[in-house]
Amino acid sequence: MIFRFYSNTEEGKPRITVVAEHSEGMLKVAVARCSNKDHFIRKKGRMIAEGRLAKDKLFTTVEMESCDIASFVEVAKEVIREVDKLKKVY
Repeated sequence: MIFRFYSNTEEGKPRITVVAEHSEGMLKVAVARCSNKDHFIRKKGRMIAEGRLAKDKLFTTVEMESCDIASFVEVAKEVIREVDKLKKVY
């Protein structure tokens, strides 16, 4: 199952898309961050993050026996806090 989460609009902060897939006890997480100069487009952020997930260009992995939506949202919010601190997302 693939999970998707989009950060909220906050003054002066770029929007972030978090995409994850849970399999074999591991949650694989990939992200895409909109530039401050760009207009946020959900579809484009989703495509970039899903492409990174497919190519295994992950931001992080989290060991979880099972993953529901609430668990994913908590992980996604933490990932967004971490991404906000970085200059570049790979």
